[in-house]
Amino acid sequence: MTKHIPVLLEEVKKGLHLTNGMTVVDATLGGGGHTRMMLEAVAPGKVIAFDTDREAIDRMKERASSDSFFGEALRTGHLVLVSGNYSSLKSTLTELGIDTVDAILADLGFSSDQIEAGVRGFSFQEDGPLDMRLDQSQGMTVAELVKNRSVSELTHILREYGDEEEAKRIALAIERVRTEAPINTTRELADLIISVYPKSKRRTMKTHPATKTFQAFRIAVNQEFVHLERFLEEAVASLSQGGRLAVITFHSGEDKRVKQFLKRGAESCICPPNFPVCCCGEVARVRLITKKPIRASEKETTGNPRARSAKLRIAEKIE
Repeated sequence: MTKHIPVLLEEVKKGLHLTNGMTVVDATLGGGGHTRMMLEAVAPGKVIAFDTDREAIDRMKERASSDSFFGEALRTGHLVLVSGNYSSLKSTLTELGIDTVDAILADLGFSSDQIEAGVRGFSFQEDGPLDMRLDQSQGMTVAELVKNRSVSELTHILREYGDEEEAKRIALAIERVRTEAPINTTRELADLIISVYPKSKRRTMKTHPATKTFQAFRIAVNQEFVHLERFLEEAVASLSQGGRLAVITFHSGEDKRVKQFLKRGAESCICPPNFPVCCCGEVARVRLITKKPIRASEKETTGNPRARSAKLRIAEKIE
């Protein structure tokens, strides 16, 4: 049973113009909340649901054994589960015999099931191994990252991926502690950050001092921004004319990249402003549906506080 509450359900449904018979993609299955909404909206169409986290796929298969809605959708092929990263969207669709799809959604937030699984190491609220990999079959863990990266590399990761103002202080503390003993658990890392964080800042902070560090290290070990940028390119390439892409972000780094990608895609010329004539040959690929991101309503955030930071951006393919 999933604990995850999907965000902006009605806004996504309306923004993607979901109608009966469509073939659509849920690029981030997670707890399956958006997947269910999409299945209901496009019936008797098809939803292809991706997740790089094998446990999310396994949870959905297990859930389908007792949930008749998902069970029937899987049995009839109206729901197709793909265990893989959404950055391989285009090639995966080709393997499935699908040229284009009518709509694509990516919810970049982590599900409550992942966060609350202490053994995955995503949360400083639960003590567990310092892992944080979405795909636990490959890549380095956060424990390995904090053991092997230099102070300058750690500082860069914390600043670039976490907007952490105390990046250098935290990186130096990690270097000092790891010379005596490895940092292997979420509690060890969180306690270390608290111990070096300026008390003057801690008194006024609304979030835990370790929040940005955990975010930054998670993004780094999963190469999230690399995969996001590949996905955005593949998503536009995979949409049919008039098809829509919706992306829900939860922090500034993600939103900045999505915003810039869609803005570039909506421009018909990228030549410098002082050029007398266009030399780039670029043509707009998408039309921006949302000039500004859609935010969750007060009613939704009251029931689901995690929705407060959610931003929904939507674009339509025009090629």
